[in-house]
Amino acid sequence: MANNGCLLAPHPYRNLAMGLLLACGLAACGGGGDAGHDEPLNIDYSMLKIAESRETPLEYAKNPDEILRPLRNGARIMTGGAIVPTGAALPNASTVLSPRSDTTVQIEGVDEADYVKYDGRYLFVARPEYSPPTATTPQWSRNVLNIASTNPVTADIQRVGKYVIEGETNTPAQLYLLQAPAGFTEYLAAVSQDFRGWMTHQAPVAALVAQPDRTLIHLLDVRDPLNVSQAWKLELDGWLIASRKIGDTLYIVTSYRPRIGDLVLPADTVEKREANERRIRSASASDLLPGYHENDGARRLLVSADRCLVTPQLGGDEGYTDLVVISSINLRTRRVKDVNCLSTNVNGVFVSQNSLYVAGTGYRTSENLPITVLHKFAFANETITYRATGAVAGFVPWTNASYFMDERDGDLRILTTSNGPKHQLTVLRESAAHYLMMVSSLPNAEHPAPIGKPNESVYAVRFVNDRAYVVTFRLNDPLYVIDLHEPAHPVIAGELAIPGFSTYLRPSGAAPSDYLLSVGQDATPDGRRGGVKVELFDVHDIAQPRSLGAQVFGKSTTFSEGLNDPHALTFLPMPAPDAGLRLALPISVADTPDPTQAGQFTWTYSGLHLLEVTGLESGAPQLHFQGVIKTDAASDGANAAPYAWPNRTTLHADSVFGVSGDRLFSSRWQDLHSP
Repeated sequence: MANNGCLLAPHPYRNLAMGLLLACGLAACGGGGDAGHDEPLNIDYSMLKIAESRETPLEYAKNPDEILRPLRNGARIMTGGAIVPTGAALPNASTVLSPRSDTTVQIEGVDEADYVKYDGRYLFVARPEYSPPTATTPQWSRNVLNIASTNPVTADIQRVGKYVIEGETNTPAQLYLLQAPAGFTEYLAAVSQDFRGWMTHQAPVAALVAQPDRTLIHLLDVRDPLNVSQAWKLELDGWLIASRKIGDTLYIVTSYRPRIGDLVLPADTVEKREANERRIRSASASDLLPGYHENDGARRLLVSADRCLVTPQLGGDEGYTDLVVISSINLRTRRVKDVNCLSTNVNGVFVSQNSLYVAGTGYRTSENLPITVLHKFAFANETITYRATGAVAGFVPWTNASYFMDERDGDLRILTTSNGPKHQLTVLRESAAHYLMMVSSLPNAEHPAPIGKPNESVYAVRFVNDRAYVVTFRLNDPLYVIDLHEPAHPVIAGELAIPGFSTYLRPSGAAPSDYLLSVGQDATPDGRRGGVKVELFDVHDIAQPRSLGAQVFGKSTTFSEGLNDPHALTFLPMPAPDAGLRLALPISVADTPDPTQAGQFTWTYSGLHLLEVTGLESGAPQLHFQGVIKTDAASDGANAAPYAWPNRTTLHADSVFGVSGDRLFSSRWQDLHSP
């Protein structure tokens, strides 16, 4: 085949190809590379396809063209040719670089895992396929990766590949993308876990299965979506707590409980207890510290004893049953770079671009007070270094705990709740003595006004630069704006009481302090919850926040996964001249009157709901409901909202791509309509 057309090479050869591309540009690259400027270029790649693997032996290339020719054709396919045998066309580089949404994260530059990822060309969806539990084993699943190609110009979406991820787990896989500089995905990291901490109930006695829990990382080569393969597998001893990705580095927080082999359980005789004691005494570091396996190889020690943190003057009768292990893993070089461990319970992990904080609950006996103990670790060149420890009164919630923490200029800001409930915002700063020292707290003697009215709980927190937005609720929704521009002197600058409450807050507009978009629920004046509510606030004047309008969907029992999981929310800032913000969220709408119960409503339909904020730069923003992509409806014969998981929406330019369970949906933005 002739060497036709200028090309952009696939990832491993991109640097070489850029030189060739420049040369092509200067030479007006033609048919065989030697053609003149007048020869027409063949840019029809529809007949090209990825070469299949064959069983015939391989040989060394006898001349350069034997390898350069297929490389050129591969480059052509990657730049917009037909990679799908059925002929479905892929977008070119210019469409990939058009505005598109990413996974909703708390901190810019710190990626979070999700079940659906999108790179502008392909939609990657991880779903579990379950096996039924038995009397001796819990419910297992295998994770399946589905891949769909998209065309943001036409809003077309088509399945192109399916890959069963190796092994069985009992949690769904969550995904990270490892991309080339041009934004195309080369590898995909699937993070899941295999939890073996269950009791068998076989007669005559129950016994604990003595096998470590495992956190699994499968690195999948997805450069050719039709031929996905496993490039690397890493198994870490321990239960997955949290993960984040910064650049090519994956940070994993796990909880490890040693499980010494040969222990006899239950130890119901003296002989058994003595045998167990001898086994425990003879246990080595390899027996007690977490290990890891690469590509099913031999087990190696994950962390050495000198990288574990201990409590000074630990009593001889005190012990650690669990270790929290923090690992940094370079996905590009496929190496475990650094590991730290400590013993603490965990109910929250916050990660900035420079630090990681582990929050655990404790108790201050002298004050009869629950506390949150915080441990700070710093990142530098993929190393993890312990920095400081501190504590604040109260606790952070289990749901979205990381949003109750934030770091700015090295200071940690955290909102906690004590009995009462009483809510407190605290600013902590690292000292030279490895303490997180309190810089300030609110309320205080100078500003004693409480955060929240009596008996109100905190439903949402968002730190944005030198502000904190806090939503509390019992009967209505006070939105508090807290001024933190002087860390030593925080103050409630303004508040707004409106019906309902918010569970997620997002800054919007050209400046983070311009507008605030919220997702939550409506409520009646007496506190009865209603439909899902999306609301826009003007927070220009920190002392006078005001609502600019809201959209409410459904009545009581209406539900959205986005109320509890920010990853179910999708945002796409639109560039000038439109300069707006688009939002998508799944909602199961209940607004059909229940004939058997007055004032109650039953499920009507489920769908991916799309909204838009316009006029952000004009100073007169408005919130609009654009439309919905219905996924299920009661009119189809179902009497309850079916369980469809995952529910995610991706926005790319003026196209909408949706995932609901194992089904794919798509639409042009302007073609959306109200139900």
